[in-house]
Amino acid sequence: MVKPIPADRESMWWAMREQPAPTPASEPSPALPSAVDVLVIGAGVTGLSAAVELARGGRHPVVVEAWRAGAGATGHTTAKVSLLQGARLQRIRQHASAEAVRSYVEANRIGQGWLLDLMRAHSEPVQTRPAVTYAVSDEGAQRVHREAEVAREAGLEIMDEAAHGLPFTTTAAISLADQAQVDPMGAVAALRAELEAHEGELIEGVRVTGLSGGNPWTVHTSAGDLRADAVIMATQTPVGFRGAAQNALSQAKRSYAIAYPLPSGIDPESFPMSLSLDASARSLRTAVGSDCPVLLVGGAGHPVGEGGSTTAHVAELDTWAREHFGVGEPLWSWSAQDYLLATAMPFIGALPVSHGTVLTATGYDKWGMALGAGAGLIMAADLLGGSPGHATAMRHHVTGWHDAASIGAQVAKTLERIVRDRVGSTKADEGAPAEGQGRVEQGPIGPRAVSTVDGRTCSVSAVCTHLGGVLAWNDAERSWDCPLHGSRFTSDGTRLEGPATADLAPVD
Repeated sequence: MVKPIPADRESMWWAMREQPAPTPASEPSPALPSAVDVLVIGAGVTGLSAAVELARGGRHPVVVEAWRAGAGATGHTTAKVSLLQGARLQRIRQHASAEAVRSYVEANRIGQGWLLDLMRAHSEPVQTRPAVTYAVSDEGAQRVHREAEVAREAGLEIMDEAAHGLPFTTTAAISLADQAQVDPMGAVAALRAELEAHEGELIEGVRVTGLSGGNPWTVHTSAGDLRADAVIMATQTPVGFRGAAQNALSQAKRSYAIAYPLPSGIDPESFPMSLSLDASARSLRTAVGSDCPVLLVGGAGHPVGEGGSTTAHVAELDTWAREHFGVGEPLWSWSAQDYLLATAMPFIGALPVSHGTVLTATGYDKWGMALGAGAGLIMAADLLGGSPGHATAMRHHVTGWHDAASIGAQVAKTLERIVRDRVGSTKADEGAPAEGQGRVEQGPIGPRAVSTVDGRTCSVSAVCTHLGGVLAWNDAERSWDCPLHGSRFTSDGTRLEGPATADLAPVD
């Protein structure tokens, strides 16, 4: 059986490098400069790509990271650097024109090539594989056929794939040749080395808590304030900036990955990167493990803070892997979080009322390797004065009724959750929760979150410090998760990720 995933979220990629799992900074924060040219917040693929391109262009970026470089979504992805992205293109096409979809593909294509070239230049391994999208149901087959249609319209050389190399029967399958799979921490290492070679700076262990002023901006951090002429928020979703409507339009999704010793009969050199378009999506790829090749199985995704027991989601994924591949005991299991926007198209560029000096990228919908690099290049170009044409087409697609309906539904859902959850918490219960369990109960001044982890019972506010959502217990990772915008906290209230910038207050 798969063991509970620790809240510090150590992934296979971190474990193989024999480093401790990234945790909130507990040591004194390092010294910061008093003023910077461009401050980049977040040291994943997006932030580091933007910083590298800025440094190459003669700017002087400083990257700050709350934990360590690659500790967020980048270090927990399955790291497929692919232009074939499940049902991504057809979802965008529902909201945008064919030209906008082509621009989205172009941003991914440029980011993919740029990132892979950089990794090869720094001797980081890149494994070329075909990408396969498949289905095992009739409904899924319809989605596969629709994705092929939209992808071909966008200029991708999609092939109908009968001999896809999967050990089970499918109802439909398509493929795209010459895509790539990597170790995401190898990508981080290459980006970091390139940044330092161009005199850029990376400072770890500094959390940004807010911005104020403007021209220049005053950036508030755990290590004090500094001034910045421009700011790039490479944090998946904007943090500490009240003009960021993207938070209200986004939904956080959580998914899981399990790594097994590679089953006999699978050739790691030819097994394709695969993704299903059925109701329960399944992601597959091979990788180089510490002692042996591994099979990576991903999926069981759900909105953050919803969907019941997270342990049940992980168990469902493990059961599927055993039934279809006869895998043994897992070597690692972990989770990842990403955001999608109600408008489907990712947002890349300047935030409103920032006069072009605060930029962000969000809404990758689990495809942040090629797109993360592409988004970093776009934001760097914006600040260097040469925004590419494909960025313009992505930003100016016409808003239609699909956008309006999706935005309305997202806002209504947010308001409904705030009201329902505040009145729906249980009465105070005597006794501590069982080990690994948590509950939300009525407190004297609002809902409180009570949990027991490693024998320690903690009671903290159950109200998210971002926009006031009532938290839900995540029993797989033993954390408190917000269903509104994906902020997450440890059992004692320490912030883990998401747009929240403050910890949860203790409650007696």
